[in-house]
Amino acid sequence: MFRQLLFILDYYRIFASWSFVINIIIAIMNPTIFLALTTKLFLTFLLWYLATDIRAKKRFLNKENIVVSNGKLFSILFLIDSLVTIPFIILIKGFI
Repeated sequence: MFRQLLFILDYYRIFASWSFVINIIIAIMNPTIFLALTTKLFLTFLLWYLATDIRAKKRFLNKENIVVSNGKLFSILFLIDSLVTIPFIILIKGFI
């Protein structure tokens, strides 16, 4: 379980910069938590669809053969991203 979590965190590291860019765009347009989380959820579903459609696999594998289902991977990615997004939006709203 711990190795799967490390794999998911390593996978999130790839998307962290894009997530930060999206956070900045949302903060410039309209910094509401609902809009930010809805946008992130839509993008997570889009990423899930692209990953399952292009690779036509039910699971992701890494070098150490740690198997994580797509649903578990992307749901935890969304939760991690939400835990990063909510404080960011709250901080931005405090300064605006």
